[in-house]
Amino acid sequence: MPINLIDIQQKLRDFGAQAKARHEKLTSRQCEASDLLSGFANRLDELKNRISRAADLNPHLRCAVPTDEALDAAIPAPALPETFTLLAADGSQINPSRHTRVAFGVINIGLVKMVRGSGEAPQILTQSQLLDLELLYTSGGRLISEGAVALKRDLLERQALVDFAEDLIQPAISMTDGPLELYREPQESEGFNKSLDQYITVLEQLQAQNLITLGYVDKPGSDLVGRMLELVQLSDIELETPSHQRRLAGIKDTQLFIDHLQNPGDRSAVFSIFSQIGLRFRGDLGLHFFYINAGLAGKPHLARVEVPKWVAKDKEKLGFIQSALLEQARIMGTRPYPYILHRAHEVAVVSLAEHEHVEAMIMTEFERRGIPVDEKSNKQYHKDLPTGKTRYEG
Repeated sequence: MPINLIDIQQKLRDFGAQAKARHEKLTSRQCEASDLLSGFANRLDELKNRISRAADLNPHLRCAVPTDEALDAAIPAPALPETFTLLAADGSQINPSRHTRVAFGVINIGLVKMVRGSGEAPQILTQSQLLDLELLYTSGGRLISEGAVALKRDLLERQALVDFAEDLIQPAISMTDGPLELYREPQESEGFNKSLDQYITVLEQLQAQNLITLGYVDKPGSDLVGRMLELVQLSDIELETPSHQRRLAGIKDTQLFIDHLQNPGDRSAVFSIFSQIGLRFRGDLGLHFFYINAGLAGKPHLARVEVPKWVAKDKEKLGFIQSALLEQARIMGTRPYPYILHRAHEVAVVSLAEHEHVEAMIMTEFERRGIPVDEKSNKQYHKDLPTGKTRYEG
């Protein structure tokens, strides 16, 4: 049976009323947050002291921290150098599954290199890794999760950029889709800590190569700045309670900056990230971010850009990032997104036919070695049938 639209229709009026009430509540909260942003725009030391106090009371604190720029700043993009290099990496994955005939995992990395002003076509490379069998299982013998595979993919994306970054025309930017901060669960496992250490080493290598590195987050939903502003409204008792009633819950940072970043290429002030994971990124690798208007005149589109401290403290590098991202976004027309990241994604995507071909290759190797191959689960078998929905005709 198709979806019962009559059932949906009966609920629609209530759903609309709920949405209206939520919108009105969030509108009020947004006004409050905007007033706080303006009121504390230049009271940076006061905010830093409050964040320090909150961190002492709440070990799980996660929020933005101001640096040296006014909270409501709007910094325009400078002119671009005539020649520079852009690198981008994106990945896709095949997750091991108990429903297939053989459990396996694959990470596919797409790499794109562009030299602006050279007249040369982008250089494209693919790196594919079949995960070692012992990496597919936890110490308890269970298959690893999709998140665990994604963590390995995050690491391989950045490592691929290091391997691809030889004899680059400077200045040079490398970028990946998503944050630089490894914000995946579970974060307390031995595997996560090992991957994080390796990831930090890769970021150090990117710095050693003077390869400006960034993570690009399209349509961000984070509220790190809002969480920072909330701290000035809370008592010490409330700060000690991570589950306290949040005054600005539901207000995204993009809503705070949308009216300030009116011109294409404008960026917000730079903030650092305070979090338990962020504390592991020490010294020049400290995690920072800003918002950029990557949209068109009269149609702003805000994205969040994450960079390490060694980039964040260099205004010239920040300006270069702004202008390069704006130029890349304009290539995509009315739906701005960095073209080079889009191409890397296209290169990285694993098709269903490729998935099935890799599985067949593994099964052939197992059969050659006399290793038994399991049956596909009945659930998966029926899902894979090319026919439509099954129908009982008893």
